[in-house]
Amino acid sequence: MCCKTLAVVLFILGSLAGCSCVNKLVYHVDINQGNYIDQNAVKNLKFGMNKEQVKFLLGSPMLVEAGYDNTWYFVQWFKPSHATPKHKKLILSFDDNDQLMDIKGDYQLGSLFFEPIL
Repeated sequence: MCCKTLAVVLFILGSLAGCSCVNKLVYHVDINQGNYIDQNAVKNLKFGMNKEQVKFLLGSPMLVEAGYDNTWYFVQWFKPSHATPKHKKLILSFDDNDQLMDIKGDYQLGSLFFEPIL
């Protein structure tokens, strides 16, 4: 009788190992890939900034396509330990004088984007 009870207990424990309630008890590392994009840094961007000023605020872009060096792509993929992954992007466009002209993506512009650069 003891062996049957032990076998049943082991079977139940083995079955529970795949349950999500047990999975929540297991530690999972947060995974951050790509650029870390800070909303406050994006709010400090201003129309007409040069590429060096933008790089100072945001860091280097994730992607600059060959032949399209006036478009910078910043991409962030973040997966918290037990949550759904989040994907955000920021696309910056520069003119031929390397001045910032447009911002697209998942971040909001600052209210002073069109104010003159001092």
